[in-house]
Amino acid sequence: MSTLSAAQRLRQRVLLASFVVLGVGLGGSSCTRPQADGAGWNLLLVTLDTTRADRLGAYGYAAAETPNLDRLAAAGLRFDQAWSPAPLTLPAHATLLTGLLPVEHGVRRNGDAALPDEVPTLATVLAGAGYRTAAFVGAFVLDHRFGLGRGFGHYDDDVERDPRRDQRLEAERPAGAVADAALAWLDAAGAGQQPFFLWVHLYDPHAPYRAPEPFAGRHAEPYDAELAYADAAVGRLLAALDERGLTSRTVVAVAGDHGEALGEHGESTHGVLLYEASLRVPLILRAPGVLPAGRQVATPVGLADVAPSLAGLLAVPWPRATPHGRDLSAALAGGGEPPPADLYAETRYPELFGWQPLAALRRGRYKLIQGVAPELYDLERDPGERHDLAADERRLARRLSEALAAVAAAAPASDPAPVDAETRARLASLGYASGPAAANASARDPRRMVGLMAEYEEAQALLDQGREDAARARLENLLAADPANPVFRTKLAGLWRAQGELERAIPLYRQAVAARPADAEGWYNLAITLQEAGHGEEALEAIRQALELAPERAEAVNALGIVLAAAGELEDARRAFARAAGLDPENARFFHNLGNVLRDLGRLDEAAEAYRRALERAPDYPDALNGLGALEVERDRPHQALTYFDRALALAPEQHEIRLNRAVAHQLAGERAAAIADYRDFLRAVGDDPAFARQRQLAQTFLARLGGAPAQAPAGSEAERPGEL
Repeated sequence: MSTLSAAQRLRQRVLLASFVVLGVGLGGSSCTRPQADGAGWNLLLVTLDTTRADRLGAYGYAAAETPNLDRLAAAGLRFDQAWSPAPLTLPAHATLLTGLLPVEHGVRRNGDAALPDEVPTLATVLAGAGYRTAAFVGAFVLDHRFGLGRGFGHYDDDVERDPRRDQRLEAERPAGAVADAALAWLDAAGAGQQPFFLWVHLYDPHAPYRAPEPFAGRHAEPYDAELAYADAAVGRLLAALDERGLTSRTVVAVAGDHGEALGEHGESTHGVLLYEASLRVPLILRAPGVLPAGRQVATPVGLADVAPSLAGLLAVPWPRATPHGRDLSAALAGGGEPPPADLYAETRYPELFGWQPLAALRRGRYKLIQGVAPELYDLERDPGERHDLAADERRLARRLSEALAAVAAAAPASDPAPVDAETRARLASLGYASGPAAANASARDPRRMVGLMAEYEEAQALLDQGREDAARARLENLLAADPANPVFRTKLAGLWRAQGELERAIPLYRQAVAARPADAEGWYNLAITLQEAGHGEEALEAIRQALELAPERAEAVNALGIVLAAAGELEDARRAFARAAGLDPENARFFHNLGNVLRDLGRLDEAAEAYRRALERAPDYPDALNGLGALEVERDRPHQALTYFDRALALAPEQHEIRLNRAVAHQLAGERAAAIADYRDFLRAVGDDPAFARQRQLAQTFLARLGGAPAQAPAGSEAERPGEL
């Protein structure tokens, strides 16, 4: 008797079934399938952030350098009309992994909410079927805190946290690093008896487009270079399957999460509008011997169809019928087209700017975009969406509008969770605003405001380049053009604060909390700016308001500690810093602040332990090294102190307090010449900066003593810590 191959066994498990389109056409059914056994197939899912279908070679783009994706498409199915449910990373991925639309799973914007615990995902379903599961993501926007990690035995969202740097610089990691981590897991997992589900997310095509060489040098368009770099990482993953003999029993799925406008319809990137440049994404499936090779699927499908269909291909029952995510595996394995269904998309991102959200519905060739006024397009005749038919096809527009309203009406009521400071900063580094919707959202049509959005993105780019004055001028113009815009106001306030213009920032932050009094982040921003400006009592009131709105926000608790320490309430400050560290135990800065206040309390051993814990989380953290050096000065061990100060100064030569502390240590050690050199270097560096008035006076006093004869060593308590908590 002949033995069936794994592919033949998998094919036999795929049940041929018909699909019924429910309701207004936005619906489907899930097929009940037998439980997968230990001989089931593996699954490799690769999601490509910000990837337009029409910029890949397999989709006809002649300038593309995507040979690996092109070969994958030639060996499997290429979906010509795959639609994203939202032009934002987190909502789109939540849909892709659950089969639910954003109106159903509740994740409507990046960073606002986590996927609810009760929602099944592809990972929870496959883990329940005995799969080994692992995920490797390329950006903070998919951090585990947003709920996509459930069901994964290993969820690698390790985007390095550097407490010294603006968190704008640490919110993503390159495709090469993500692929390295994924391949290391694959090696460690070994062959095993259990199948695996491996999800790899590549963020690189997202703006700003900064592909490494040789890709950057080979492409006139930086976006194309990023796609080429991501394709190379995909090639490494596919090659690993070949080398390990896994290709013949691994289902491979590659999907874009959303597209990129690249200037079409006036939008530079994505998030605000719902045109095809931002919604049409690549979708490629390969299952050797199960799915036909080299075939194009013409029928429009949505990312909500991906998870149920992949489970179907693996013969793993999907836990419940999803209203809009359909199991297409039977139709695809049979070589046919999937049944037609309405497709839904939305963007709630404009609400953050005080603009109206948009929603869209596609039925066959026609697409309706609903905003302040509807737009209707025939995508077959007008793929560029230049000719609005809403006035001419009113009956069709009305039917699609009614269908759209029915979907929106099914959305559960939910309040977005407060967005903490770290989340907001790291999302900003990815080009996204975050926070609660503006109170007057719906007042302005984002399709008419997209020019302002492009200018805002230009201002953001100027900030990334360090051109703060040019960015500030752009932001001032934007706020004048849209005075109620909360994002423009807060961004300008943050820039004034960063430039030390605190009294200019404070009124803008006051306006922000007046406009959105339930925004904990607004109160936090106001509090820390008031504290830096020396308005301690007002700062304490503002930070308490922030904590009343969001009591578990670690950054706000840390800010409370800063305000209390500045007021001399050291024991209360210690408790606040300890609580902040407990809420976010990987935050090195919180442990450093705890060390500072413990040192002020005279609890030197505990302070040293706090500094060491900061260094465990960030080994190159100069502030913590400086803190340990200051402790050694207080313990009258200047030579040990110099070891720490030298390391800290090598890491942060711009932190002038470290040089002053090193001068003190040299003086205590009796090293007169070195102390004189350090005091002089410090005085040259700080000049007449009023922020260093006290330290400058100390340096001048000690230098004068050293200039005549060996001076009495200064008290160890004079050793400085970095000024920033």
